[in-house]
Amino acid sequence: MNSSDDLLIKHCCDIAWEAQTLALPNPSVGAVITRENGEILSRGVHSLAGTPHAEVMAIKQAYFTLTQDSTISHLESSLELHNFLLHNHNGIFKNCVLYVSLEPCNHYGKTPPCANLIKELGFAKVIIGTRDSHTLASGGIQTLQEAGIHTSLSQIQDEAQKLLLPFEILREKGRFVLFKIAMRLDGSYVNGQISCEKSRIFTHNQRSVCDYLCISGATLRSDNPTLNARYALPPYDKHKQPKLCLFSTRENNPRFHIFRKAEEIESLKGFVVIEGGLNLLSALRKYIDMLLIHKAFFCVDLNFTQKSNAMDFELLHTMNLGKDLALWLH
Repeated sequence: MNSSDDLLIKHCCDIAWEAQTLALPNPSVGAVITRENGEILSRGVHSLAGTPHAEVMAIKQAYFTLTQDSTISHLESSLELHNFLLHNHNGIFKNCVLYVSLEPCNHYGKTPPCANLIKELGFAKVIIGTRDSHTLASGGIQTLQEAGIHTSLSQIQDEAQKLLLPFEILREKGRFVLFKIAMRLDGSYVNGQISCEKSRIFTHNQRSVCDYLCISGATLRSDNPTLNARYALPPYDKHKQPKLCLFSTRENNPRFHIFRKAEEIESLKGFVVIEGGLNLLSALRKYIDMLLIHKAFFCVDLNFTQKSNAMDFELLHTMNLGKDLALWLH
């Protein structure tokens, strides 16, 4: 293990954060494939539950890069890709290194086991961000080592483990609650559009995969939002629309399931997204697992005094979303 290995695992984590929560109930995972000299051949991300895992997406792209065989470009399902690669790899990965943020799965679920595919393709080396604590899926490291593939864990396992928080919380509690707020550089978050196009797309992608979308009565009265996923891009554009919930002591609206008290959120199961302002954030703080701030770099009110950093959140990751900055906090 060397510093370049850790840098590439960090890169795996960074690209996985770009799809954070979108693969729930699966974890967000990123993968990179290089030649032994360190040249990057491909990258892959697990973008949606039921679709190919990050390793398979990276292998798919690396196969095309190395062979220029476009046949693989038309294959989309995990089973098709596994079968094609097993029969057509011709040993082209024997001098390649696979980096992946999470231990490759070792069981048949909605997709075949990645560990078996990696073993059969004969990679020279596999570097893994962190072990999979899920008993059913774990064991990939042992499978690869028993096959004689040099397999090791990175020195930055904490970085890889941060990625797993939504997955782990959802698995443990049966519910993962994300609060999303968009605000300007001055901290203001009302009166007009705030987020850039890429931020809006990410929000709508999240809406398409979440189970419940919640707002406050104040948001309903001031904005009357449509709360759909109309800006979602493939593979999220043909996914589900979330069930709508409203926190309000006085509103009655047939579009929504009404919550009169904050603690009623505990009745929900699955992936729950709350979109709102600081008052709703404060009222629901004890029920929120993670906070996502979309920060736009312009001001409208230099006298705005409310602060978003007054609560006990820890910064996990930052990433660019077009002109905006996304901050993930726990």
